[in-house]
Amino acid sequence: MNGDYPAVTVLLALLWRSADRMAVRISSRTLSACCGLGHQVVQRALQRLECRALVTATKLPRATAAYRVNVPVLRQLLGSPQPEVEFLPGFTPIPALFRLHDMQEAGDVTSSPPREGATHGLP
Repeated sequence: MNGDYPAVTVLLALLWRSADRMAVRISSRTLSACCGLGHQVVQRALQRLECRALVTATKLPRATAAYRVNVPVLRQLLGSPQPEVEFLPGFTPIPALFRLHDMQEAGDVTSSPPREGATHGLP
């Protein structure tokens, strides 16, 4: 989907709601709130997903729609070759995140607030 973050975000939100198994009734405003994207951004993303046949929409009364993910088309997309890029979000390991995880497991990083007057190694 070549960097179409809004479309991927909306697609994942629909999958999270099991739109791969059944039609999910949800308004674009509710999707907007769930995705943290603007309402018009979500509407355009839904249109792009429909144009790619990844999502089918059935309009319902009161400006709501029922969305369903087209699983065969999604599988075909996932089976296509990945782009030749240095960094692919969600797939490329990020060393800094592994280091943070290792530090938390070792007990070096705590989730408790710093004590008053603590400098955390700063002068």
